[in-house]
Amino acid sequence: MKNFLLGITATALIASCTSSEDEAPVEAQSEVTIAATLGSSINDAGARTSDLIQGNFKIQDVKLSVDNVKLILRATSQDSKKPTIVQIRDRDPQILDLVDDGEIKVAPIGSAMAYDGVYGKLTLDLVHADVPEEDDMSGYSVMIKASWFDIPAIVNVDLEGEWVVQFNQGIEVDGAQEMLLTMYYDKILEDVPPSLVGDGNGDGLIELGPNNVDDNGEAYDMIVANMEKALVMKNGKFKD
Repeated sequence: MKNFLLGITATALIASCTSSEDEAPVEAQSEVTIAATLGSSINDAGARTSDLIQGNFKIQDVKLSVDNVKLILRATSQDSKKPTIVQIRDRDPQILDLVDDGEIKVAPIGSAMAYDGVYGKLTLDLVHADVPEEDDMSGYSVMIKASWFDIPAIVNVDLEGEWVVQFNQGIEVDGAQEMLLTMYYDKILEDVPPSLVGDGNGDGLIELGPNNVDDNGEAYDMIVANMEKALVMKNGKFKD
């Protein structure tokens, strides 16, 4: 029986040796597209919102700086030739505009061919924005501009490193799939008392950041702690 090796480029899928009469089947792949937006946890999966008011906090702009975005396939058998990682974006940092001048946006992240299957999580790196020093986002990975009790406010978050977004039930890829990474603004501000936020130096701008310019350090620490539960994957289709 004559054996041969079937080489496939582009996806680095390697078929095992088989007979000339019975070639190994090519496993199905689908295009996966991922984008990001801002939303509220009170809405159903996949739902969009136009409401940007959370208590006394009215959002105007939201930016998120990310890199190295990956989809992670759930564990398969040792005999499977499926890769466990689908690289959506690599070594190409980007700033995602989730809200621009009071308008919620859907910011594209990227797309890739992925083996059909159930994916359990997405990972991404939060990175400092690659912007000029005079930019409001310089040195930060997350920036939120808003008003607090009608006073202009800015939240600058200094977080770097890998961020994991779990799909508790798994998201099944079987045909072209559009996935939406959503930042829940109500979760970012969850349990932050209004009394902890103020314009400490009286310059007309409320600042929340690692430098504690306005003595809002406690509120800032709470916002940073809330970030983990604020990023979710919503696409309205989950596997039971």
